[in-house]
Amino acid sequence: MSQEVPAEARARASGRSRKRKNAIAAVLCGVLPALCLGMYSSVDGKRLLLGVLIGLIWGNGFEYAYHRWLLHHPRNPLGTGHRDHHARVGTAEEAEFVALASSPLNVFLLFAVNSIPAVLMATLFGLWGILSGVFVGWMIYLIVTEEIHWRIHMNEWLPAVLRYARAHHMSHHDVPNSRFNVFLPIFDLLLGNTGKGTGFVVKA
Repeated sequence: MSQEVPAEARARASGRSRKRKNAIAAVLCGVLPALCLGMYSSVDGKRLLLGVLIGLIWGNGFEYAYHRWLLHHPRNPLGTGHRDHHARVGTAEEAEFVALASSPLNVFLLFAVNSIPAVLMATLFGLWGILSGVFVGWMIYLIVTEEIHWRIHMNEWLPAVLRYARAHHMSHHDVPNSRFNVFLPIFDLLLGNTGKGTGFVVKA
Protein backbone atom coordinates (compact mmCIF):
# COMPACT_ATOMS: atom_id res chain seq x y z
CA MET A 1 0.00 0.00 0.00
CA SER A 2 2.89 2.37 0.78
CA GLN A 3 4.00 2.09 -2.86
CA GLU A 4 0.54 2.71 -4.32
CA VAL A 5 -0.01 6.11 -2.66
CA PRO A 6 3.02 7.84 -4.28
CA ALA A 7 2.15 6.21 -7.63
CA GLU A 8 -1.43 7.49 -7.40
CA ALA A 9 -0.24 10.96 -6.38
CA ARG A 10 2.15 11.11 -9.32
CA ALA A 11 -0.60 9.96 -11.70
CA ARG A 12 -2.98 12.63 -10.38
CA ALA A 13 -0.34 15.36 -10.75
CA SER A 14 0.43 14.22 -14.30
CA GLY A 15 -3.27 14.00 -15.19
CA ARG A 16 -4.04 17.47 -13.79
CA SER A 17 -1.09 18.95 -15.67
CA ARG A 18 -2.25 17.41 -18.95
CA LYS A 19 -5.83 18.57 -18.36
CA ARG A 20 -4.62 22.12 -17.65
CA LYS A 21 -2.43 22.24 -20.77
CA ASN A 22 -5.28 20.87 -22.89
CA ALA A 23 -7.61 23.56 -21.52
CA ILE A 24 -5.11 26.30 -22.37
CA ALA A 25 -4.74 24.88 -25.89
CA ALA A 26 -8.54 24.75 -26.28
CA VAL A 27 -8.87 28.40 -25.22
CA LEU A 28 -6.25 29.45 -27.76
CA CYS A 29 -7.82 27.31 -30.51
CA GLY A 30 -11.28 28.68 -29.75
CA VAL A 31 -10.74 32.33 -28.86
CA LEU A 32 -8.07 33.32 -31.40
CA PRO A 33 -10.01 32.15 -34.51
CA ALA A 34 -13.19 33.66 -33.05
CA LEU A 35 -11.50 37.03 -32.60
CA CYS A 36 -9.99 36.93 -36.08
CA LEU A 37 -13.33 36.00 -37.65
CA GLY A 38 -15.05 38.71 -35.65
CA MET A 39 -12.72 41.31 -37.14
CA TYR A 40 -13.54 40.34 -40.72
CA SER A 41 -17.20 39.35 -40.55
CA SER A 42 -20.44 40.75 -39.21
CA VAL A 43 -20.97 39.26 -35.74
CA ASP A 44 -23.75 40.31 -33.38
CA GLY A 45 -25.03 38.80 -30.15
CA LYS A 46 -27.67 36.61 -31.80
CA ARG A 47 -25.27 35.19 -34.37
CA LEU A 48 -22.64 34.58 -31.72
CA LEU A 49 -25.09 32.69 -29.48
CA LEU A 50 -26.40 30.69 -32.42
CA GLY A 51 -22.84 29.77 -33.34
CA VAL A 52 -22.06 28.71 -29.77
CA LEU A 53 -25.17 26.49 -29.73
CA ILE A 54 -24.19 24.91 -33.05
CA GLY A 55 -20.66 24.40 -31.78
CA LEU A 56 -21.90 22.65 -28.64
CA ILE A 57 -24.16 20.29 -30.60
CA TRP A 58 -21.43 19.73 -33.20
CA GLY A 59 -18.97 18.93 -30.40
CA ASN A 60 -21.36 16.40 -28.94
CA GLY A 61 -21.80 14.72 -32.32
CA PHE A 62 -18.07 14.71 -33.03
CA GLU A 63 -17.37 13.25 -29.58
CA TYR A 64 -19.82 10.44 -30.26
CA ALA A 65 -18.48 9.63 -33.74
CA TYR A 66 -14.80 9.90 -32.77
CA HIS A 67 -15.32 7.81 -29.65
CA ARG A 68 -17.47 5.14 -31.23
CA TRP A 69 -16.01 4.62 -34.68
CA LEU A 70 -12.36 5.58 -34.22
CA LEU A 71 -11.31 5.08 -30.60
CA HIS A 72 -13.26 1.82 -30.32
CA HIS A 73 -12.20 0.37 -33.64
CA PRO A 74 -9.91 -2.58 -32.83
CA ARG A 75 -7.53 -1.90 -35.72
CA ASN A 76 -7.30 1.88 -35.44
CA PRO A 77 -3.98 3.14 -33.99
CA LEU A 78 -5.83 6.18 -32.61
CA GLY A 79 -7.45 3.82 -30.11
CA THR A 80 -4.20 2.81 -28.40
CA GLY A 81 -4.35 5.53 -25.75
CA HIS A 82 -8.05 4.91 -25.26
CA ARG A 83 -7.44 1.23 -24.67
CA ASP A 84 -4.92 2.24 -22.00
CA HIS A 85 -7.59 4.45 -20.45
CA HIS A 86 -10.06 1.56 -20.23
CA ALA A 87 -7.39 -0.81 -18.91
CA ARG A 88 -6.30 1.57 -16.11
CA VAL A 89 -9.73 2.19 -14.57
CA GLY A 90 -9.56 1.36 -10.86
CA THR A 91 -5.74 1.31 -10.76
CA ALA A 92 -3.25 3.70 -9.16
CA GLU A 93 -2.31 4.97 -12.64
CA GLU A 94 -5.88 5.78 -13.71
CA ALA A 95 -5.55 9.56 -13.41
CA GLU A 96 -2.67 9.67 -15.88
CA PHE A 97 -4.92 8.24 -18.61
CA VAL A 98 -8.12 10.22 -17.98
CA ALA A 99 -7.43 13.18 -20.30
CA LEU A 100 -9.56 13.00 -23.44
CA ALA A 101 -6.80 14.57 -25.54
CA SER A 102 -3.32 13.13 -25.15
CA SER A 103 -1.60 16.51 -25.60
CA PRO A 104 -2.19 20.15 -26.63
CA LEU A 105 -1.12 19.14 -30.14
CA ASN A 106 -4.00 16.66 -30.20
CA VAL A 107 -6.35 19.49 -29.17
CA PHE A 108 -5.05 21.61 -32.05
CA LEU A 109 -5.58 18.74 -34.50
CA LEU A 110 -9.15 18.22 -33.27
CA PHE A 111 -9.94 21.89 -33.91
CA ALA A 112 -8.16 21.80 -37.28
CA VAL A 113 -10.06 18.72 -38.48
CA ASN A 114 -13.41 20.18 -37.47
CA SER A 115 -12.62 23.61 -38.90
CA ILE A 116 -12.31 22.24 -42.45
CA PRO A 117 -16.01 21.36 -42.94
CA ALA A 118 -17.04 24.38 -40.86
CA VAL A 119 -15.13 26.81 -43.08
CA LEU A 120 -16.43 25.08 -46.22
CA MET A 121 -20.03 25.45 -45.02
CA ALA A 122 -19.46 29.06 -44.03
CA THR A 123 -18.07 29.76 -47.50
CA LEU A 124 -20.83 27.95 -49.38
CA PHE A 125 -23.76 29.33 -47.37
CA GLY A 126 -22.42 32.69 -46.23
CA LEU A 127 -22.39 31.77 -42.55
CA TRP A 128 -19.24 33.64 -41.53
CA GLY A 129 -21.23 35.62 -38.97
CA ILE A 130 -21.88 32.53 -36.81
CA LEU A 131 -18.51 30.79 -37.27
CA SER A 132 -16.92 32.75 -34.41
CA GLY A 133 -19.50 31.28 -32.05
CA VAL A 134 -18.91 27.78 -33.40
CA PHE A 135 -15.24 27.94 -32.38
CA VAL A 136 -16.25 29.20 -28.94
CA GLY A 137 -18.79 26.38 -28.64
CA TRP A 138 -16.15 23.77 -29.47
CA MET A 139 -13.85 25.30 -26.87
CA ILE A 140 -16.51 25.24 -24.16
CA TYR A 141 -17.57 21.70 -24.98
CA LEU A 142 -14.04 20.29 -24.90
CA ILE A 143 -13.05 21.99 -21.64
CA VAL A 144 -16.31 21.12 -19.86
CA THR A 145 -16.30 17.52 -21.08
CA GLU A 146 -12.67 17.03 -20.05
CA GLU A 147 -13.37 18.47 -16.58
CA ILE A 148 -16.48 16.35 -16.04
CA HIS A 149 -14.67 13.25 -17.31
CA TRP A 150 -11.90 13.90 -14.78
CA ARG A 151 -14.37 14.39 -11.92
CA ILE A 152 -16.23 11.20 -12.87
CA HIS A 153 -13.10 9.07 -12.79
CA MET A 154 -11.51 10.74 -9.78
CA ASN A 155 -14.79 10.58 -7.85
CA GLU A 156 -14.71 14.33 -7.27
CA TRP A 157 -17.64 16.67 -6.70
CA LEU A 158 -20.24 17.13 -9.42
CA PRO A 159 -23.33 19.37 -9.20
CA ALA A 160 -26.58 17.55 -8.55
CA VAL A 161 -27.75 18.07 -12.14
CA LEU A 162 -24.71 16.12 -13.39
CA ARG A 163 -24.63 13.26 -10.91
CA TYR A 164 -26.32 10.99 -13.43
CA ALA A 165 -23.24 11.47 -15.63
CA ARG A 166 -21.06 9.34 -13.36
CA ALA A 167 -23.37 6.33 -13.66
CA HIS A 168 -23.87 6.97 -17.38
CA HIS A 169 -20.16 7.08 -18.18
CA MET A 170 -19.05 4.29 -15.86
CA SER A 171 -21.69 2.11 -17.55
CA HIS A 172 -19.66 2.65 -20.71
CA HIS A 173 -16.67 1.13 -18.93
CA ASP A 174 -18.80 -1.85 -17.89
CA VAL A 175 -20.21 -2.27 -21.41
CA PRO A 176 -17.73 -0.48 -23.73
CA ASN A 177 -19.90 -0.75 -26.85
CA SER A 178 -22.53 1.64 -25.49
CA ARG A 179 -22.91 5.19 -24.12
CA PHE A 180 -20.23 6.98 -26.12
CA ASN A 181 -21.11 10.50 -24.97
CA VAL A 182 -19.36 11.25 -21.67
CA PHE A 183 -22.03 13.32 -19.91
CA LEU A 184 -24.52 14.74 -22.43
CA PRO A 185 -26.04 11.74 -24.24
CA ILE A 186 -27.68 13.58 -27.13
CA PHE A 187 -26.27 11.36 -29.86
CA ASP A 188 -26.42 8.28 -27.62
CA LEU A 189 -30.18 8.85 -27.47
CA LEU A 190 -30.54 9.74 -31.15
CA LEU A 191 -28.61 6.64 -32.27
CA GLY A 192 -29.95 4.25 -29.65
CA ASN A 193 -26.79 3.70 -27.61
CA THR A 194 -28.04 4.25 -24.08
CA GLY A 195 -28.15 0.49 -23.51
CA LYS A 196 -25.96 -2.26 -24.90
CA GLY A 197 -24.74 -0.89 -28.20
CA THR A 198 -23.23 -2.33 -31.32
CA GLY A 199 -19.95 -0.42 -31.50
CA PHE A 200 -16.52 -1.98 -31.45
CA VAL A 201 -15.40 -3.14 -28.00
CA VAL A 202 -12.04 -1.95 -26.70
CA LYS A 203 -9.91 -4.82 -25.53
CA ALA A 204 -7.14 -4.11 -23.08
